[in-house]
Amino acid sequence: MGSQKTCLAVCFLFTRGMVAEYKLSMKNFILICCLLLLSLSCLGQGKLTNYNDTVFTLSSVTCVGERPHYLTPSQTISGETLHNLSTTSVADALKYFSGVQIKDYGGLGGLKTVNVRSLGSQHVGVYLDGIRITNAQNGQVDLGKYSLSNMESVSLYNANKNERLQSASEYASAATVYMQTKRPDKTTLNVEYGNGSFGLNKVKGYFSLKNYFFVDAEYQHTDGDYKFKFKSASEDTIGRRHNSDISFYRLEAAGFYKGFTTHIYYYNSERGLPGPVIRRLTDQWDSTDRQWDQNFFVQTSYKKLWEKFGLRANLKYSFDYLHYLQDPSTNASAMYCNNHYTQQDVYGSVSGSYNWRWLSLTVSTDLRWTDLNCDVYKFNYVYRIDSKSLLSAIASYKGLEFNVALLYTHVQDHTKGQASPLKRLTPMFLASYKKNAWVFRAFHKRIFRAPTLNDLYYTLVGSTGLKPEYTSQWDAGVDYRGKALHFAIDGYYNEIEDKIVAIPMKCQFRWSMVNFGMVKSLGLSLSGGYDREWGKFSLATNANYTCQSDRDYSMPSDPEYKHYVPYSPLHSGSLIVDLGYDSYSLCTSFLYTGERFALVSNNSDDLLSDWYTVDLKLNKRFLLKNGIVLQGTVECNNVTDSRHEVVKRYPMPGRNWKFTIKLEL
Repeated sequence: MGSQKTCLAVCFLFTRGMVAEYKLSMKNFILICCLLLLSLSCLGQGKLTNYNDTVFTLSSVTCVGERPHYLTPSQTISGETLHNLSTTSVADALKYFSGVQIKDYGGLGGLKTVNVRSLGSQHVGVYLDGIRITNAQNGQVDLGKYSLSNMESVSLYNANKNERLQSASEYASAATVYMQTKRPDKTTLNVEYGNGSFGLNKVKGYFSLKNYFFVDAEYQHTDGDYKFKFKSASEDTIGRRHNSDISFYRLEAAGFYKGFTTHIYYYNSERGLPGPVIRRLTDQWDSTDRQWDQNFFVQTSYKKLWEKFGLRANLKYSFDYLHYLQDPSTNASAMYCNNHYTQQDVYGSVSGSYNWRWLSLTVSTDLRWTDLNCDVYKFNYVYRIDSKSLLSAIASYKGLEFNVALLYTHVQDHTKGQASPLKRLTPMFLASYKKNAWVFRAFHKRIFRAPTLNDLYYTLVGSTGLKPEYTSQWDAGVDYRGKALHFAIDGYYNEIEDKIVAIPMKCQFRWSMVNFGMVKSLGLSLSGGYDREWGKFSLATNANYTCQSDRDYSMPSDPEYKHYVPYSPLHSGSLIVDLGYDSYSLCTSFLYTGERFALVSNNSDDLLSDWYTVDLKLNKRFLLKNGIVLQGTVECNNVTDSRHEVVKRYPMPGRNWKFTIKLEL
């Protein structure tokens, strides 16, 4: 008892001295007193023990997670590098991946689609938080509609990811693009304003509650009236782009709770479709076509991992509305067209996995219902039921990994004069060996895409006798993933059977479908990067190069036999250098595309010259009072003022500027 009184006296004198010396607040004083009372309580019960030499034994601890697999080639841009690029949409970011061609029809307001290794945009699955974005009408996803402001990463996989709990749909594409939404790691409010060339004005707002949800809103308008130069063997035109304006607003929200993720998206836009540049005598030949879009979806997913079991469920509803107007009163060369299109899509999937020590089995089933209705002359309402079932096995033994997957697809349309149902079983084989930082891998995948509803049923164009388009892919490569340096080398060979190529005719809304029968692609892909930090300095680099030959092998008797496929350059590459110092960052990006033909005839008039662009983006962060951050950004795109075309007769903007101010609360 004496020792307890002595301890109390010493602790009281110590506390009193601390209060006098350091002028502790009443709150801290009360806290110290509580600690003293707790200590006395332990003394009174004889429970104060010296633990220096005591050993505690914990019960078994199980760590549950997902180990990454390196079975297929993949490329990712994430974190600061993603946001420091001079980019505004997912399409802009994908330009810097190896083997990717972005088709951009006229710059600011034009359609933007992605093509990987010349397999076609319909063979590229685009996923947001693991759930696919679809367009049953024409199979093309306009990546210009998706902002990078709330993205954590953008990844490209040749074939698909190789993890347990994959949905069946994720195995149904020749290549996959994954957009991963950033889960908020802090509570913040951001307000942003931007102004730039060609009448650009944008306003953005972002609010997030740490770990739970975010709300993101954006409004943007641009006139798109940039100057251009167009030159061919018989033409030399200088002018200003007309009808290339776009106004849109976008609202997004996402919520996160334990294994649940919910995402809501709404996009509304009005844009002009600029059309191709032609030899003009007067401005009456300028395109005046207009397009209005509304896109809405809500999706939710649930994921739960146990020691040996895993469960994942996805559910999505989407609604798309499109209004297209072509008015001869404003364009003498046009025919009157005023069409409205609506699409609905309901999607659900369930995946389950069981894991042994060296083997993981995944079973998944998907069901999708899609409809299309429009007021096109003699068009009949159609809906499609698409079901997929997957069995996938991943075996791991020491450094060896194998993945074998079987996908069964059943597609049935319901309309007047409907096409025959499709029933297909397609395999995939992947293997890799990992030794320290080195990974050696190879894969083979055979997959098809069903003809789109436009391909089959569009008035005067569609044909219910179309065959599905098959792709067969072979790939072998090596990866090195060190602490600072990483690189990958891949050689690949692709065959596309009954390939359908969509080429814009009088306007980018109307297409002519050309079937090449058989296309063979042989390519080499190189990619690498280096990331390092030295105190306040940081460096992040990423480089890609692709050499690829795509030729038509349809008919030996045709004059186009072994000719190059349109819009497939032999050489292409990119380079990103992101320098950081303290609160400054300077990002330089270089993009190169070699010569390519616009038509399969491969005439000299159809040869598009090579082009390159250099973009610069400078950021500076200012720390104000009360933790408020002010960020200023200056961007210069196409520094060298390159006058080029991604698609023939659709000239791209020259040098342009953008200024942005962002306030973070």
